[in-house]
Amino acid sequence: MKTIYTAEVNCRDCHKCVRICPVKAIGIVNGHATLVANNCIFCGRCVQECPRGAKKVIDNSYKLLELPKDKQRILSLAPSFIAAFPEYSFEELVSNLHKIGFDYVQETAVGAEIVSYAYKAELEQAKGPLISSCCPVTVNLIEKYYPTLVKYISPTRSPMLAHTALLREKFGQDAYIVFAGPCIGKFQEAESYPEIVDLVITFEHLKNLLKALPSELLKTKLPLDSLPELVEAPATANARFFPIRGGVIKSFMFSEETDIDIFSVSGIEDCMEVFDNLVSGDIKPRFIEAMACRGGCISGPCMLKNKCQPVKRMQVIKFATLSYSNFKDYQEFLPKIKRTFTHKPLKLKEPTEREIRDILRKIGKYSPADEKNCGACGYNTCREKAIATFQGLAEADMCIPYMRSKAESLSNLIVDTSMDGVIVVDSKLLVQDFNQRAEMFFDIAKEQIKGKSLATLIDCTDIVEAFYGNVRKEVMAKKYKEFPFIFDLRIMPIAEHNLTIIIFKDVTEIEQQKKKLLEMKLSTIDKATSIINKQMQVAQEIAGLLGETTAETKSALLELITVINTKGDK
Repeated sequence: MKTIYTAEVNCRDCHKCVRICPVKAIGIVNGHATLVANNCIFCGRCVQECPRGAKKVIDNSYKLLELPKDKQRILSLAPSFIAAFPEYSFEELVSNLHKIGFDYVQETAVGAEIVSYAYKAELEQAKGPLISSCCPVTVNLIEKYYPTLVKYISPTRSPMLAHTALLREKFGQDAYIVFAGPCIGKFQEAESYPEIVDLVITFEHLKNLLKALPSELLKTKLPLDSLPELVEAPATANARFFPIRGGVIKSFMFSEETDIDIFSVSGIEDCMEVFDNLVSGDIKPRFIEAMACRGGCISGPCMLKNKCQPVKRMQVIKFATLSYSNFKDYQEFLPKIKRTFTHKPLKLKEPTEREIRDILRKIGKYSPADEKNCGACGYNTCREKAIATFQGLAEADMCIPYMRSKAESLSNLIVDTSMDGVIVVDSKLLVQDFNQRAEMFFDIAKEQIKGKSLATLIDCTDIVEAFYGNVRKEVMAKKYKEFPFIFDLRIMPIAEHNLTIIIFKDVTEIEQQKKKLLEMKLSTIDKATSIINKQMQVAQEIAGLLGETTAETKSALLELITVINTKGDK
């Protein structure tokens, strides 16, 4: 069963789950993080720490609703419940759990009491260190990563398995037995014992079921005599200490934490440190209470985050001290809760030294000096990340320095190969960048001008105006008398970075062509004007001549008409 899954739509490139996973059981494929079940110890750290809630715990609580109505529903309630549901008294909580369909509710602490009894007996006979088997996460850690310590794990089942075995014996095979708690590791643990545990749900899932009840029904209390589990098999006060650090030890040996051969350790990193020292022989304890969650089960990954750890610890202690009873005799039941543990080797192939070096070279790490070991990818060293890449758990672009260098190189390549001059200055006009084209325009090397004022090269009036006005500015056909070029300037202030980018576009040839074209136009106009003037002069002369001839002709004709008219009269 896939206990933890990734909502890919919410998962992209942050790699936080890789960074916080104590055993690096996270694989990155196409930028998305996925859980590698064979390597995973199911601590749930990735679920707790994912900033976008992309890591989810499977919710199978719907199966309860699908059961036949005549099916008995039995609930084993993890002892940390008192800190998860502070809004209810124990009696109120049990009453409301009956309302959502559970026929019988009992504290898993009853199973913890049986486990305590077993630990006490085992410790009296143990010849070497004894490591508690209560926490499935620390058991997974040892089985997968500390094979030499497997033999030291107590051969007793966890409180959940001990209690559900007891409930199975009581209610029979037809009953549907459910465990509710704050631990993701319980899902995987229950898979190994399907004959006694039918379903595992988290406190969050349980709270959602309670929320579905009408508020008026929640306020209604069932009579205590209708809740036989509250008096039938109450857990001892000592067993109720199990969910807090030191609680397992307190439950059966009354030992002080200052005892040099009794260890109480919580938090995976601290557990690993103790196990490392146990392997090396630096410590030789009698008993190790190992809990994966810092502070105990009250800090479980599916523990509701309504209170801080000290408050939760106080709530457990107060509840535990409400009643007190002596150990019951579980001697006859002990053989029924025994289990064996085995080494579960990881199936990942280890690369050769040459393969590691080849992978490192592909991300620009040619020597140990190039390995920054910054941890940004989630791995402690570049070497670890290279091994993970070989195993298919990591990708090249997870290396932030490499991707930054690649991006900068690409950016520099684009800038340096640009046909335009690009200059970057700060608010004091000190040159921050100066590309190759700018070097050619202004006949100066980048190394000579970088860090110096641009005003030593050119008039910066336009740049200053743009920067302090925080507006983009274009200046057309700018000519600096010191240089033979004519530029179109694009000035772009970047106020948030206190920088200004100036792009110089060489328009010398264009402007020269414009000048020639203008000169040609003017010359053409002059020539056309001259021709027109000459034509007008000729036209006027012709017109003058035509005017004189016409007048003479008119005069001669008039005279002729007069003569003709006179002769006619006579």
